[in-house]
Amino acid sequence: MKQRPVFFTFIMTVSLLSSILIEAAEPVSMSVAEFSQLDQAAQKTLLLDVFQRRLEHSKNLAYEVDLDLFIHENQDEQPGKLRSSGPFRRCREWRLGNSYRMDSDMFRPQDKQASQWISDGFDGKKRVSRSTFTDKTHKYGRIDTIHDTLLRDNHFLFWLSGEYPSQEIFLFQDIIKHKDDFDIQTPVDDKFVQLTIDYQPSWKKEPGGKRVFLLDPSKGFLPVRGTSRWEGTQPNSGQRQWRIERFVVSESKLTGDVWMPIQLREEILASPAPKTIAVHEIKVTHIEHGKVKPSDLVVPFTEGMTIVDAIKGVTYVTDEDGKPVGPVKPLSNGSPVNTSK
Repeated sequence: MKQRPVFFTFIMTVSLLSSILIEAAEPVSMSVAEFSQLDQAAQKTLLLDVFQRRLEHSKNLAYEVDLDLFIHENQDEQPGKLRSSGPFRRCREWRLGNSYRMDSDMFRPQDKQASQWISDGFDGKKRVSRSTFTDKTHKYGRIDTIHDTLLRDNHFLFWLSGEYPSQEIFLFQDIIKHKDDFDIQTPVDDKFVQLTIDYQPSWKKEPGGKRVFLLDPSKGFLPVRGTSRWEGTQPNSGQRQWRIERFVVSESKLTGDVWMPIQLREEILASPAPKTIAVHEIKVTHIEHGKVKPSDLVVPFTEGMTIVDAIKGVTYVTDEDGKPVGPVKPLSNGSPVNTSK
């Protein structure tokens, strides 16, 4: 009985220390033994705090990332023979609040030089997007109110925060959403914390599986491995549907006060293509926090660029200042096909 106050004091001290570190924007780090001594409520609170901090951290972040896609044969849920490789992308993104700009250099398979250049910007306050598409022969721009669909191809985005194509796709937003499902196990493999939540894909109304993550408490509970499995049936045909997602973080970097993955591998298996596995290799070559300015988010229109303004319903060609030169014409048949999307 005499040991109980000491033990309670230790738990409260660890919990208080963790809260102070988060509030002061200092890196959170503890051993799995320290975390294991917290009660379940304190463990859950601490994890929610560090995950929420990750979302806040992503509101002022700049990075460059290389994205490779490889399609392998599915051999017992493991990558087998390489079938094909997708286009290589090099992306640079600047994020400030709920606004962003992302530039993408697009490389065809086997090419060493980029063949297309795409820039997408979104003003989170005005809810207005501005984008450009350039290749060796064409230059286009667009003003709209929607996000560019190419955002979905940058899988590093899912470690940050956002709303497109759905909030559930973003890892930490989804974890926080399922806070009532938390199943925390510790220690795992001597040094990790295991977190399990329900897996509910964005297109489903109810869960159909689990997401299991291994968290490294020494690096602010950075998820270093994860496996998500979902299974269901089509409402009309009753046909079985399934999806498996896995990731492994092989390298991370302390960026400001948050450990960020900078080299990781993601594997996706799904019933629409059951014989293949999509392997995404993600390598961050530059990342920094807290230095993004509003001017970094501007997507410029260059001279001779054909612009579609879907908000005003007009199209025009730009001068050297990005302003209309020549006639400003109304769009025919509403909003035309957007080459940059």
